[in-house]
Amino acid sequence: MDDMMKIHLLVDNVRYPLTIPRKDEQLYRDAAKLIDKILNKYRKLYQDRFPDFQPERFWAMTALELAFENVSMKDRNDTAPYMEKIKELTQEIERYISKNKGEE
Repeated sequence: MDDMMKIHLLVDNVRYPLTIPRKDEQLYRDAAKLIDKILNKYRKLYQDRFPDFQPERFWAMTALELAFENVSMKDRNDTAPYMEKIKELTQEIERYISKNKGEE
């Protein structure tokens, strides 16, 4: 339990108490700042044009942007195609080596 810590994050002027792994503190703080940044971006873009927007709409737009970013990053980090290609190349190298062993 000593690798855990309690922090309070301020998001949209609301304080959230959390118990998190100590090593992740900066990530949580950066995430809270990012949420505020995106919320403020959407408020600036739409508050004047759509004054009847409820706060939930800004939160939903923020959640959608963050979810989209998360999903697109998962696709970028998919290493399966590379692993398959490495496997093919390794097999090809092994065939070449075994074929040429007899020529030495």
